[in-house]
Amino acid sequence: MKGFVFFDLDGTLLNGESKVDESTKKAIQALKENGYEPFIATGRSPAETRDIMESANIHSGIFMNGQVVIYQGERVYSSEIPTETVEKFHQMVKEDGYGLTAYNDKQFYLVASSPGAKDAYGFIHSNPPVLNPDFYKENPINMMLFISLPPAEEKYKVAFPNLDFLRNTPYSVDVISKGNSKAEGIKRFLEHLNQEDAKTYAFGDGPNDIEMLQAVSHPVAMGNALPILKEIAEFITTDNTNNGIVNGLKHYGLI
Repeated sequence: MKGFVFFDLDGTLLNGESKVDESTKKAIQALKENGYEPFIATGRSPAETRDIMESANIHSGIFMNGQVVIYQGERVYSSEIPTETVEKFHQMVKEDGYGLTAYNDKQFYLVASSPGAKDAYGFIHSNPPVLNPDFYKENPINMMLFISLPPAEEKYKVAFPNLDFLRNTPYSVDVISKGNSKAEGIKRFLEHLNQEDAKTYAFGDGPNDIEMLQAVSHPVAMGNALPILKEIAEFITTDNTNNGIVNGLKHYGLI
C-alpha cells in the first residue's frame, strides 16, 4: 500500500445533493488501482453511510468522529459512551425539550423526539430515524446526536465534562467520548497496521476536519472550506461541486 487518503463526506466527497459524482467515483477507482486505500472520515455512522460507500466503492472509514474505525470491512476500533452517561443525557434532553439520536456501528434511533429532527436530518438530505426511546438501554452507544439550536450545547458541556461536542450543522451537535476525533481515529488505524510512517492525505471542509488535516502528511482544503482549513492546508482544491476531489488527487499525482 502506497498510502491512505481520507475524505470527509458533506461538503467534500459529496456534491450539493449529498451524492457522489460520477467523476469522483472514477477518481476513487483510479486511486485504488494506483495503490492507495481510500477512507471515508465522517461524523456519520456506518449504517448511515452504507449506500454512499457502496456507490463510491470504498470499504474503510473513520466513523462518528473517530468513535469507530473500519478497515476493509473489519472493525478495528470502537469507543462506547457509558450507558449511565447516555441515560443522564437522555433525561436532561427530555426535560429541556430537545431531540436526541443514539448511534452504534449497526443501528441508530431517535430516543427523544423533537420538531427539530426534521431540520437536522433534512440538512443532509435524509429523513429522521424511527423513535425507540429504550434503544440505548439494550445496545452499546458510540455517539449521540443532540438536536438543538445554538447555544444549547453550552449547558451540556458543563454537565458532561467527559464528552466532546461538535456542532456541524445549525440544527444538531455530535456528542462523542472526550478526546476522540477523526485525527485520533486515523492515528489508531495507522498504529493498528504499524503504518505510522505511511503517506497520508486528507480532504475536508468543516470544523470537525481541522484536527484531521493537521494529523496527515498532506492536508487538502476544499474550495468551499472554512477559512481556518484553508490556512492550515498544504493545497486548496476546487469546490466539492466543481471536481474538488478529482483536482486534488491530480495535484498530488495520485491519479
